[in-house]
Amino acid sequence: MTMAVSLSGTFLKFSAGLLLKKKSCLCMRHVRHRMKWRPSGKALDLTKTLEEKLNDMQTADPELDKEINIGFPLQQDSVSERMRQRAWQTTRGSKEVEARERRLKVVLDDVKEAWLHEYGPRHIRSIVGHYGIYRDLFEGAYFYPTVHLNISYDYDDEFMTPVYTGNKIPPAETGLAPNVQYESDPETLWTLVMSSPDGHLADSQSECLHWMVGNIPGSSVDKGETICDYIQPFPPRGVGFMRYVFILYKQDKKIDFSKEKRPQKCLSLKDRKFKTFDFYSDRQDVLTPASLAFFQSEWDMSVQQLFRHVLDMPEPVFEFIYPPPYHPVQKRYPIRQPFNLYLDRYKDVKEIQEEVLKEKLKRISPFAPHPPSPKYPGLKPLPLNMPSWLKTKVRNMRFRRHQWKDLPGERQ
Repeated sequence: MTMAVSLSGTFLKFSAGLLLKKKSCLCMRHVRHRMKWRPSGKALDLTKTLEEKLNDMQTADPELDKEINIGFPLQQDSVSERMRQRAWQTTRGSKEVEARERRLKVVLDDVKEAWLHEYGPRHIRSIVGHYGIYRDLFEGAYFYPTVHLNISYDYDDEFMTPVYTGNKIPPAETGLAPNVQYESDPETLWTLVMSSPDGHLADSQSECLHWMVGNIPGSSVDKGETICDYIQPFPPRGVGFMRYVFILYKQDKKIDFSKEKRPQKCLSLKDRKFKTFDFYSDRQDVLTPASLAFFQSEWDMSVQQLFRHVLDMPEPVFEFIYPPPYHPVQKRYPIRQPFNLYLDRYKDVKEIQEEVLKEKLKRISPFAPHPPSPKYPGLKPLPLNMPSWLKTKVRNMRFRRHQWKDLPGERQ
């Protein structure tokens, strides 16, 4: 009996010890769980949200990022926007009736003139800023084109190509100096500069000066002082589109351009090195940019003729070198991979081209026209005993897939 009581007591003590140990383990787990998910750093009510942090990162410095207007200020319109809306509300009903009855006449010249007067300078400034012209020419400073600049190239006796804000003009249509028109007082003096921020081939930090005329009396560009003769755009092959910018400056007085004078019929690219920022910085007291127009141009055959017969230099050609396609390390036993296509990835390209050429020569003859491609290339069944890899190859040849895309039809 005594032994039984002692055994039961021992069992109770052992059970109580297990319970205490299990309870302590549960408490430790609870503490660890709470410690694991406890937020670190500042309290949640004191920390900034993600939106607030992004706004702080994107906030511009009012002094360092301040935009500077180096041109003329915009003229304040005497008629406010609210007055225009009221005037439109009074005439809207009659205009709608005329439009439904097809009696409404809209004079496009009047619409364009109203746009140039009200919103044109702001819209043109946003377009020019989008193309990065202010950034590349004036290092971030801007100006509003307050003077309407009308530039066009004579394509032939009947047609002309106008210059707007970023339209595409091929070099073949820009062989001669353009016609430039703008409204001005005959007693004023102006300077017209045409340059390309992308066009200098020897120095990527400089521009190529294509045309410059200074001390222009009024709007008579032909009576101005030619500082640099005109040369057409010559974007090299392979570089894509280049920008060509016309900037019209208003002069406060007559300027001595002897430092900017280029040789007559200048054909040296070194002599056409130019920087708009330096040119304006040296004369900002007497020059004010008043208008701007630009176009884009891409290589054509006229550029090749210009390099060979006018500039007398080899034509530069730029090509993009594509990196070789990446293939993982070749496996000895690729699983679930068509072994012929898998091996073609690691085969020399010349071997594949040689195989394709041999197959082409089998199907063509110099004394007969090329056989037409079959209308239903997969109509003819393949032999049942043909291996699966060969079936895949034959199907690719029939349907002109992969390296077999230029394969002629088979001779019957």
